[in-house]
Amino acid sequence: MELAFSGPHIVPEPLRRGTPLPLNQLVEESRSRANIPNHLLESKIYTKVKTNSLIQAEPSMLHFSGFELGKDYLKSLKLINISSEVMNIHIIPTQTKHFQTTYTKKYRLIPGLAYTLKVQFCPDEWRYFYDCVRVHCKGEENLLIPVHAYPVIDDLRIPPHINLPAVPLGQSVSRAIPLRCSCPIDFEVQVYVIQPHEAFSIHPLA
Repeated sequence: MELAFSGPHIVPEPLRRGTPLPLNQLVEESRSRANIPNHLLESKIYTKVKTNSLIQAEPSMLHFSGFELGKDYLKSLKLINISSEVMNIHIIPTQTKHFQTTYTKKYRLIPGLAYTLKVQFCPDEWRYFYDCVRVHCKGEENLLIPVHAYPVIDDLRIPPHINLPAVPLGQSVSRAIPLRCSCPIDFEVQVYVIQPHEAFSIHPLA
């Protein structure tokens, strides 16, 4: 038996009685930049993930899995020059207010060396957060490093073995496994039966 968790459905308490969730709550607003347009952000396309012919991102994406409200979390991201030439790249940091990106940029990046970026995350509500770091390189091989943050069930306890006592033929016995979550949000859970057997049944599967 395996458990597969789909993405959490986070619905504010006042909206749980059938009221549709406003679309503007599903998209994170970018931080105000004093209305200064960013030419590289608005005019370039960023589609490459993990690596291109010039830069490799380690890791290819950042995950902040599980968090507490109001607590700061920090992860590192390396941008490595995998080419044979010295280059200059432009880094467009995270744009939403819950993520802050800091780094020290030198004039040019020598082959084999890397920029180390620090991405800080501070949640203020129970939901899924998304942002990204963009890297503009010469040519059109621009990099995109997704940044995800989401609550997880970190206190789920499932026994590694389930022992059922012997029962007479024609009778049955059952064992209940409670699934609890300390996060004040809704999760969907689905159970996959790897090796079915006619003598055993599991319900519900979702």
